[in-house]
Amino acid sequence: MGTGKTSTVMEPSVICLRSEERVPDGQLLERFIFHRDETAFTDLVHRYGTLVLGVCQRVLGDSHQAEDAFQATFLVLVRKARILDRSGPLGNWLYAVAYRTATKARMTAARRRARERQAMYSTSEPFTVENQAWDELRPILDEELSQMPRKYRAPLVLCYLEGKTQQEAAQALGWPSGSMSRRMNRARQLLRDRLEKRGVANSISVGVLFWLLQQKATAGVVSSALAGSTVEAALACAAGETITATAAATLAQEVIQAAAKSRRKIGYVVLAIILLLTAGGFVSAAWMYETARSAHSTMDKSIPPPPSVDLAGDAVDPAAAAATQQAIQNLPSCHK
Repeated sequence: MGTGKTSTVMEPSVICLRSEERVPDGQLLERFIFHRDETAFTDLVHRYGTLVLGVCQRVLGDSHQAEDAFQATFLVLVRKARILDRSGPLGNWLYAVAYRTATKARMTAARRRARERQAMYSTSEPFTVENQAWDELRPILDEELSQMPRKYRAPLVLCYLEGKTQQEAAQALGWPSGSMSRRMNRARQLLRDRLEKRGVANSISVGVLFWLLQQKATAGVVSSALAGSTVEAALACAAGETITATAAATLAQEVIQAAAKSRRKIGYVVLAIILLLTAGGFVSAAWMYETARSAHSTMDKSIPPPPSVDLAGDAVDPAAAAATQQAIQNLPSCHK
């Protein structure tokens, strides 16, 4: 499990999202980056702990693995803090990282245990229509949500996974409050369409679908011990200290390496496209040049050159000149 030394940094024993966020995420992150402000990072764990743990629990279905993925997500935040865009809220970015981290953990566990996947959820709950619908939705919810364009995923994450009102979400995203309802409806429809293609939302009404999302997706809670050990690991990582080779630290490193590898692949693809376009341009230019030269050569051969006249070197025939002069003299005079 991803817990080290316990800490009394956070009370009460269960940490949930705060309803008020007085200091912007970017300022808290800067205070942590430049001043190693423990309170600032603790605030970020307070704000997004439930969101991150909820993703990890839904993907992994195992509390111990979910806690490791939770810690790993915040360690990735520490490693990437300096290059992040700090002008807006971090929830959307943390959601995406938490999903990738939990997915990586699930793949690792599957390989290690030679099974296709871990058990997705506890079956101790009484069977109800609500639980049946949630059991259909849970395994693929985050998979589909994570693949949506950021501008549509962001309002869903803020309103359904962080529990904000549409007005609060619009303010956090810097969107006009009047357009939030339209954007949210579009985002909900896109998610529903994606789930329908997976055969999930066909038997669930829109209202039930998003009620389940709001009620069930934020069910994860973060214990004081887990939050405290996460903050301690983050401070050690930021200070450059060697972190014990825990499952969380290993997982965070794997996620960072996978992201770097993915960026390199994208770079190679872009470079290959540029080289192909450049080579294609040279080939096209050479072909056009050869075509023009061949056409010009053919034209030169088909049209004979005009006869050359050397006016300066032509000699005057004396007989022709005398005949011309005589003809001029024999012309009748116009004046009598």
